[in-house]
Amino acid sequence: MATNAVMEVIDRQHWLDRLGDTLQPAAAQALQKGGGQPLKDFLHGVWLGHPLHPVLTDVPIGSWTAALVLDALGDISGHDGFGRGADAAVAVGLVGAVGAALTGATDWAYLDGRARRLGLLHGLMNTGAVLLYTASWVMRRRRQRRAGRGFALLGYLASTAAAYLGGQLVYGERIGVDRAAAYSPPR
Repeated sequence: MATNAVMEVIDRQHWLDRLGDTLQPAAAQALQKGGGQPLKDFLHGVWLGHPLHPVLTDVPIGSWTAALVLDALGDISGHDGFGRGADAAVAVGLVGAVGAALTGATDWAYLDGRARRLGLLHGLMNTGAVLLYTASWVMRRRRQRRAGRGFALLGYLASTAAAYLGGQLVYGERIGVDRAAAYSPPR
């Protein structure tokens, strides 16, 4: 299976362990200094009764999907309104990515082993996507639409690959899954 091959490659990326050894204590310390357990509970989604990170990831992914469609419609139709809509969608996605990154980093700050490596790679790929979308937004503001669309397409590919890894964290590594949710204790 493709997933097994991807995971085997990621398992051999020992540089992720070294980078995680540096970044993870910094993330945990920032959470502690930023508000401690109440902040962690908020960012984990305890108040929602559901992990908050997957809820917030829909904002950038949805916005950037809309931008991709609007850019294509603008190219096909020649109407400037589609381009303006795509520009706005890119901006909304960038704002939404901040919340997704904060909640994702909170979830990652206490992982270990394969899940930590996978989560770190997921975060790095999403950081790359955000940088590409930031470049897209800048190009769009400079009225360099073609370059802006190109950066957006690359960002979309990066965010899609990162989302695949996020799915592997949930479905393969069972991160964020309440294993007791379906459990019915004896009466």
